[in-house]
Amino acid sequence: MQYQIADEHVDVLRGVLDAALRELRYEIADTDNSRYKHELREREVALRALLVPMGGPLPDAPRTSPAGG
Repeated sequence: MQYQIADEHVDVLRGVLDAALRELRYEIADTDNSRYKHELREREVALRALLVPMGGPLPDAPRTSPAGG
């Protein structure tokens, strides 16, 4: 199966997939159920594979110090 995505939609889709990947990382770290953790890791692999043709996951935002600090 192949999809054609309009150029103006690629950034939106990349952002949605990246957000799902970031949330998934927290869920993987938070679960103690080994079977569920395995399923989540498989989903993580799939999300990363979907992101590859779009340039991969978005870079992490630079860390900034709190204002006034």
